[in-house]
Formats: sequence, C-alpha cells, structure tokens
Amino acid sequence: MARHTSKVLPGLFRGVAEKGRLTVLEIGPALTETVEFFSRYRCRLYFIDLYQEPFLRESQSTLSEKELRREFEKRLSFPDGTRLDICLFGDFLSFLDDRALRAFNSALKPWIHERTRAHGFGVHHLAVKLEHHQYGVIDRETLSVRSRQHSQMPYYPHSQVEMADLLNCFAFERGLLLPSGKLEMMLKPKS
Repeated sequence: MARHTSKVLPGLFRGVAEKGRLTVLEIGPALTETVEFFSRYRCRLYFIDLYQEPFLRESQSTLSEKELRREFEKRLSFPDGTRLDICLFGDFLSFLDDRALRAFNSALKPWIHERTRAHGFGVHHLAVKLEHHQYGVIDRETLSVRSRQHSQMPYYPHSQVEMADLLNCFAFERGLLLPSGKLEMMLKPKS
C-alpha cells in the first residue's frame, strides 16, 4: 500500500469538528483505514462499489442515459432525508462516458446540499492515463493507494471543462495538478 499526501483533501474537513456528525459516500469498497478514520466522527458511511457493477463494466455504452440514470438511482437510494456531506469519488468519474456521467450526476443531485464537498481525481489533459487504483482515507491529509484486484473498466477521461459540464451539480472548488498529470480535485455544489 502506497500513501498519497494531499493538499486538497484537508478542505473536505474544514469546519468539521472531531466527533462532528457526517454522512459520507465512498464510491468503492469499505477499506479498513477509511472506516477507522471516520470512526472518530458521529458518522454514517455508505460504501457503494460502483466499479463492480455489471451495468457499467459491460453495457455502459449500450444503455440509454435514462436507463443508466435508473441504474444509478437504484444504487444511490438512501433513506429519505439523507444529505451527503462528503463524497469520495477516487478516480471513478474517469471511467464513465458522457452519458453515464450525466446520469450519475442526475442520480446524485437529490442527496447533496450547500455544504457537500467531494474529492476525486481526474486528468489535466486527455493523454494522461489513470492507474487502476482504489483509495482509502488514513487521516485528514493522507490517502492510501492500492491497485484494484479486478479488471479495469473502460476509460473515458474528461477535461476539466467537460467534467464541469457533465457533472453540473458540482463546481470546482480547488484543483491541484500532480506530477503524474492527474488532477486532484475538490468539488462543491454549484450555486
């Protein structure tokens, strides 16, 4: 397991006190370090490993945007009144084609509020290839980085402009270009 020290990740926790109440969505499996880190908060954690979903791995390109939205809505069906405070996307957004990203945006939108923050990785330019990693939260500044064990989904990189258009429930709050060419980003709800 490698570690990534982040200058962007601390922004997710600005204004959140230890033992504060949080609702967190992790797009990926429940990793031990993430569970341990969030155990210091009064927290509800939702782990939804969309990387394993057959509708994305095999048929993303054959489903209509409406069908994709319905599939995402099934997986993102939280209890009534749920408001997500933190969304951890990892590099998931780069594995969604345009229609799937718009559908994911539509399914996620009802659950975010004005203080929601999201963290993830994209690409600075389309020639950059993301590694097939999964991320865990070790502390407010450090992510764990592991190779995923299953085969990689098809890759659909989006420029920052495309991402802003397709994932329009969020706006970029902060981005940091990494030496690898990846873009680490923190997103906030679009006002």
